[in-house]
Amino acid sequence: MALFTGHITNKLDRKGRISVPAGFRSTLGKQTFHGIAAYPSLDGTNAIEGSGIDMLQNLSDRFSNANPFSPEFRNAKLALFSNIDQLPFDSEGRISLPTRLIELANLSSQASFVGLGATFQIWEPEAFKAARKQAMQRAYKELAKLELPPSQISGEKNDSSR
Repeated sequence: MALFTGHITNKLDRKGRISVPAGFRSTLGKQTFHGIAAYPSLDGTNAIEGSGIDMLQNLSDRFSNANPFSPEFRNAKLALFSNIDQLPFDSEGRISLPTRLIELANLSSQASFVGLGATFQIWEPEAFKAARKQAMQRAYKELAKLELPPSQISGEKNDSSR
């Protein structure tokens, strides 16, 4: 599975081309599509969500196990999959962001790539700084309340008798 960490700010040219950070490209190079999948953030921020195509394939597979007549799942699939752009890397490791995503994220001359584990986001740098500061202030309080599901990798079992 892909793992995106850290944050890097790169230049965005007038044509909407931007270099994807080398570490992100390396992770994405193991995917079936040589580029990124990009779509508007669903969390209400002015960020662009990004991932490898394999993560979206896994999500699509999970949707296929749902009731095909469920309006909730149909709405979720429509909202997500109709907004995804598959953006291939050029020979220099750049992608070309569509105008609609540039405008959504209020990007001008720079953009910050921000790792979120299995996915990443692309932010206007000053907006990212503000969001990160707010997240850092809330994180420790919120993490203390979270009950993480058992790890599928380690074989942990959710033992409710403890």
